[in-house]
Amino acid sequence: MSFAILRRGFLVCIAAMIAGLTAAHATGKQESEFGQLFNAPGVETTYYACIACHSEMIIAQQGLSRAHWAELLEWMVEEHGMPEIEEPDLTKILDYLSTHYNEDRPNFPKPNEAKP
Repeated sequence: MSFAILRRGFLVCIAAMIAGLTAAHATGKQESEFGQLFNAPGVETTYYACIACHSEMIIAQQGLSRAHWAELLEWMVEEHGMPEIEEPDLTKILDYLSTHYNEDRPNFPKPNEAKP
């Protein structure tokens, strides 16, 4: 491969990174250590309790009531061997999920916001 092709590829990559950073800055969207999950109280507890078995996108795509989230967590313990979540973490997680991933789906990821 010629140096000119490598240099052009490098410049394209740099331009794409700058454009992505500029778009993230303009929209207020920043990469989060919690992936697609909405950054609010309870996100860290929720993320680390759930990410052991599946991606955060599984959570972000849901829209459940508090009761249904509680049932789902119970089902995961009974059917999939997930360790039972003890208090106060269970309440933190249910508060977080029922606020940010409820039936109204206020933080449902938009197609252009989804991570690969």
